[in-house]
Amino acid sequence: MLPVHMAPEEYAQLLGALRKLRPRRFLEWGTGGSTAHLLADCDSIERYVAVEHDRAWFEKVRAAVTDPRLELHHVPPSEPPPRRGLFKHRLVAWNARAERDAALLAAYVALPRTLGISFDAVLVDGRARRFCLPAGWALLRGGGLLVLHDAQRADYRDALLSLGTPLLLEPWSRGQIALLTKPQSDPSTN
Repeated sequence: MLPVHMAPEEYAQLLGALRKLRPRRFLEWGTGGSTAHLLADCDSIERYVAVEHDRAWFEKVRAAVTDPRLELHHVPPSEPPPRRGLFKHRLVAWNARAERDAALLAAYVALPRTLGISFDAVLVDGRARRFCLPAGWALLRGGGLLVLHDAQRADYRDALLSLGTPLLLEPWSRGQIALLTKPQSDPSTN
């Protein structure tokens, strides 16, 4: 199974919140080890929609995760990221640009909206998180849970706070978990 790219206490926090909520429809931007582990650990999930921008990583996850509840989508960026290798600074710059330039991953952010469903829980853990946060919030049912991994990063803070007052979980070592519950009476609830 793919490794989870969260510290054990961070994954335990996420899993505890999801076990309490018992989501049936789950959305994740950014796939990986958490995809496989959440499917294995959350029997309430009936439909798990995951969106990935990186073709090689998408293929790796598709080969590793065979759970029939997973609906895995590859949506490439409008401009491909630089190849990994000698010029790591170019990839770092591209990743930073993904948080500023909405057009770079617009189709990736928009894909879940095309499915015509609302979600009980949304995990934002991929690229373009500033743009995925409001898109995920719009697709979240009232009483649903929005989760942001790496919430300690300043790049995402204003987008997260624009949705409400999140619960920032402690302790964390790799990436802080933020939880935000959508009010039942929210007029944007689907």
